[in-house]
Amino acid sequence: MILHVIDNLYPEAGGPTTVVVEFVRHQARMGHKVAVLCSNGPRKPEQRAALEERWRGLGIEFLEVGSLPRAQRAGAVREIIDRLKPELIHIHCVWEAIVRHVALYAGKRKIPYVLSTHGMLHPYAITQKRWKKWVYMQVFPSILKSAGELYSLNKEEADYVAQRFRRPSSVLANGIDVADYERPEQGKFRAKHPELAGRDFILFVGRLHPIKGIDLLTRSFAHARKRGMELDLVIVGPDDGARAGVESLAQELGISDRVHFTGGLFGEEKRDAFAACTIFAHRPRFEGFGITVVEGLASAKPVVTTKECRLDGAAEAGALRQAADTDEAFGDALYEIATSPERGRALGARGRAWVLEMLDWESLVRRVDESYLRVRATAAGK
Repeated sequence: MILHVIDNLYPEAGGPTTVVVEFVRHQARMGHKVAVLCSNGPRKPEQRAALEERWRGLGIEFLEVGSLPRAQRAGAVREIIDRLKPELIHIHCVWEAIVRHVALYAGKRKIPYVLSTHGMLHPYAITQKRWKKWVYMQVFPSILKSAGELYSLNKEEADYVAQRFRRPSSVLANGIDVADYERPEQGKFRAKHPELAGRDFILFVGRLHPIKGIDLLTRSFAHARKRGMELDLVIVGPDDGARAGVESLAQELGISDRVHFTGGLFGEEKRDAFAACTIFAHRPRFEGFGITVVEGLASAKPVVTTKECRLDGAAEAGALRQAADTDEAFGDALYEIATSPERGRALGARGRAWVLEMLDWESLVRRVDESYLRVRATAAGK
């Protein structure tokens, strides 16, 4: 039994949720007995139904403790672990209370555990909400030290962890089911957004948070429009504090009629948005990996981003266009691809081929299986 632990499975939380849902699904499909423990699952009935459908028939046990009074949750976590008797626990993310409860109890019960940071120990990420994280850092090093394996999201993070915490970390990228994105446009997305009828568009998908740089993308989009680019910009994702500012910026730049906000999209509707777009673009202030960038690549769409999206090896392989992080340079890259369909198609084809080779879920699960075996063997030898 492998027990995965994460604070929540809110689809709007982005990468970590997507990764856990799919990682667990593929482990179960490959014959593992798997359970997932979290504080809270999806909040909306349709999101919960989509999760159930994704895991249907795979025997994945799903447990939540968030409905309990806060004082009772640690005890409930201990009872669940005692009942399941997992051979290994895979903890996801870093800062939440459930991480502390599980790691400390696993140590007490001598159950080996591994920890996926999901980019949360990158030096940029640590500087955000610094006081809260400083308090947690007083207990975190012991949790980190006791983990049988630490999986960082990119090489920058792994190097920083080695320097700051004096322990090695391997790099484990997020995976994707490329087959889910090998599809023509179905019309579901445009049917829900008739204002886009007959319009080609650049797509962004992600939380509408300042860290995602949607204001920066909007400035670059305005530059490309001034050069004569005719595409619209579609911004997909739940508001996390940035929407009002971007709307005001679009109005100030005179492009508000060409910038569209759809709110969060999930499942088939989100995949249809990828199929419908002409270019996928992301100009973040920081991105530890960029799962939506990978979705754009898997959809065979030309992707424009910057070095701030730390997708190790993608630019070097020619899988995406890595533009300089200025309004003009990024806008020029959008314009060049938008006005050269052949170039865009060739870039999209290279992107899909790279994702298929490097980020296929089955190969990633096999790699983690080998890591699990090493961790368990080491724990058994102590």
